Amino acid sequence: MYLHLGADCMIKNTDIIAIFNIRDQQSEIYDNYISVKYKIIDLSENGECSSCILTTDTLYLSGISALTLKRRAEEDFGSDAIYKSF
Repeated sequence: MYLHLGADCMIKNTDIIAIFNIRDQQSEIYDNYISVKYKIIDLSENGECSSCILTTDTLYLSGISALTLKRRAEEDFGSDAIYKSF
């Protein structure tokens, strides 16, 4: 199955390593991963990101909340979907 990340972008559920909530002011996920050599795709509107979706080689920034993406992923994966809020 595929997960819709926004902006007409879909990725395979099996390619997802983790979904992070980056809206939290204390979150350092984006800062930690941006320094690593990941391809970054910003799917958010006006640069207002709510979540970060990590795959093996790409970091997706989405305006869709991590909780919503988690629910969408669980429809295929069941309760084993990975969700981490920092």
